[in-house]
Amino acid sequence: MQILLISQGIPTFKEQLLENTTSVLYGQNPNTTTVPVYAHVTQCGHKHFHVSYWLFFPFSQGKPICTLDMGLLGPLPLPVFNNRCFGTLKEFGSHVGDWEHMSLMFNGYDEPEEMYVSVHDAGAFYRVRSKSRKFVFNRQEVRKGFLQKPKFPEVVHLTDEGNHPVLFAAKGSHGLWTAPGKHKYVRIPRLYDDSGYGFPWKTWLKVEVLNSSKKLPIWMQYYGKWGNQRSKCHPLSKMGLQICQFTDGPTGIPMKQHDFRCHNATN
Repeated sequence: MQILLISQGIPTFKEQLLENTTSVLYGQNPNTTTVPVYAHVTQCGHKHFHVSYWLFFPFSQGKPICTLDMGLLGPLPLPVFNNRCFGTLKEFGSHVGDWEHMSLMFNGYDEPEEMYVSVHDAGAFYRVRSKSRKFVFNRQEVRKGFLQKPKFPEVVHLTDEGNHPVLFAAKGSHGLWTAPGKHKYVRIPRLYDDSGYGFPWKTWLKVEVLNSSKKLPIWMQYYGKWGNQRSKCHPLSKMGLQICQFTDGPTGIPMKQHDFRCHNATN
């Protein structure tokens, strides 16, 4: 089972990053070419396995935050009144390279039992309801940090043909949501993802399977970061708060934790 991904499109990048017209930063358009997704399969036993579908985006656009310059103390976030910023808008969190994913758990049947959808440093678990042809919200987690508190949509709908879950990639950040709309995911400062009906990415048309029990491609042996080093960081970053205009690029698939464990499988 693969997903239908609705993307809000590619954001406008910094000119210095796009001098080379063949740069990977331009990405590929699913409307004009077949873009691959990577299915990382972990076998747990006979018909018991979980699979994570990884999607690579060349760039992740940060979020504009209204700030007040406090000199040596750095920028202070300000609230926005009536959509107006009475300070200076600064963009935080941009980085080159962006891995996003969702996962499915199979427990002895042809259809998945559970789905996990990842959004930034949080995620939601959904249980399948075959008769109603949808996944229903079960629980959520925050993998890192304490300021993230997203509110996840209640259901994941399937396509009319093929029973593919429909997900929406947020504009710029590519966080995966199960419904279109404006989604708050950080409390302080308030950060939102916008997702909607952009152009469809039919991920099932080109799936490259990465099976942990078989030989993996050489790029899966890379344990570095798929992007830039962080820069233009807030002075408080020295105390552990990673607030940077340009954050570190992400680690690759081998460095990611699994959303499901094999002991979750029913023997």
